[in-house]
This record gives sequence, C-alpha cells and structure tokens, in this order.
Amino acid sequence: MRPPRAIRAFAILFVAQGLIAFAAAMGDLPRAQAGWAATFPDLIVTRDFAIVASSARLSIVLIPVALACWRRTRMVRWLVPALVVLRVVLARAEMPAVEWLTLVLAIAAAACLFTPGARRWFAQR
Repeated sequence: MRPPRAIRAFAILFVAQGLIAFAAAMGDLPRAQAGWAATFPDLIVTRDFAIVASSARLSIVLIPVALACWRRTRMVRWLVPALVVLRVVLARAEMPAVEWLTLVLAIAAAACLFTPGARRWFAQR
C-alpha cells in the first residue's frame, strides 16, 4: 500500500532538510567544523569529525523516514518531534541561514506526522 500524502510529505521534507544540511556541510567544511565545535564545545572537532558527524546526521535522517514509510512504526511520531525539539534547543542565533532553513523544514516534516492521514497510516499496522 502506498503511504498517504502526509507521510510522503514528511519523507520529502525530512530527507530534503537532511540533504541540504549535508550538502552545505560538505560544501564548506571549515564552517561545518566551526558549527559542530559551537554545538559541542567540550569536544575537539577536527575536519574528519565534521565529515563523520555530518554523514551520521544524514543517516539519522533516513532511519525515521524508512520506519514511517515501510514499517509504519508509531514511535516515529514521537522520535522525530523529539529530535526537532533538540535541534531547537541547540539552535544558536549565529547559525548559518541554511541551518535555519533545515530547521523549518524539519518542523514542517514533524507536523506532517500528526495529520489525520498520518494517524490512519500508523493505526493500520
């Protein structure tokens, strides 16, 4: 069965924000390195750390999309908003515009999980 429009919108928005963030990080590694260092000031953030952390972030984005689209895992409805809230808490005023864009896309994606169509999708498990 094909996922409803709300789940497809969630998948598109969530993957898009992950790809945008990853492309921005790989396109400007010194800025990505500085961003990770600002987020985790107690860690020594090297260029390799920035690449690995940015890659891991993209992988983490794909997991809930797969769980929502193919497994109909209800936990996704709470995991994604929790991750988005964590991003909001960690947000800094001096973040690059692309980070704010991806945050808005992530919020919109999370909202898609609470539509009537998404509720029915997860209930049909």
